[in-house]
Order: sequence, then structure tokens, then C-alpha cells
Amino acid sequence: MMFLRLLCLVAGALVLVAPAALFPTGAMAPDAGKAMIALLCVVLAAAGFFMVGMAGQRLRRSPPLRLFAALLLAVPVVSSVALLSNGGSPALLVMAGAVLVLCAVLYPTLVFRGLRHA
Repeated sequence: MMFLRLLCLVAGALVLVAPAALFPTGAMAPDAGKAMIALLCVVLAAAGFFMVGMAGQRLRRSPPLRLFAALLLAVPVVSSVALLSNGGSPALLVMAGAVLVLCAVLYPTLVFRGLRHA
């Protein structure tokens, strides 16, 4: 479990850094609304990974915290599915797939693990 929590912290840092490295210069539309939505999704995705990484043991004992973690991790799942369905550069697809696989591992192991203990 400690390995998954450390992996969450690394994923949170990579979610903040990877979009700037993967998108070519000028790839984002100059529309301020779309840019703010993209920035909000990146911040929420990173916050979900950071929260699961920091509160790993407390997730078992707190149902509201588990629900909050599940909602925060839903953002990278939805974003990854949207990126995979739209296509794009191979590096972007690999990163979206990796985030999706990490979330698929985190949900049953850390987020919903406490349901049988409650």
C-alpha cells in the first residue's frame, strides 16, 4: 500500500508537469474559457492523486473521505477517457492510458478497500 501511495504522489506531480511537456507550443486555443477548464481539470486531477497519496490510511476509516477521493479521482478517469477517444499524439495517448490504469488500480485497492471494514 505504501508503494501505491508513493506512486500517487509521483503521479500528482507528473499530472502537473506532463501537459506542458506533451502539448506543442500553441496547441491550446486562445479561448480563455477552454484554457481555464483545462487548467481546472489538471489541478483537480493532481489534487486527487495528492489527496489519495497523503490520506491513504485515513481512507479506510472515513466514508466521507473515501467519497471525496472517489470524486476527485473521477476527474482524471473522465479526462483520460476523453483523450483516448479523441486520439492525438502517441505520447499523449500513452500518458492518458497510464493515468487510466493507475486510477483503475487505485479505486479497488485504496479508495474502496475500506468498504469491507466499515
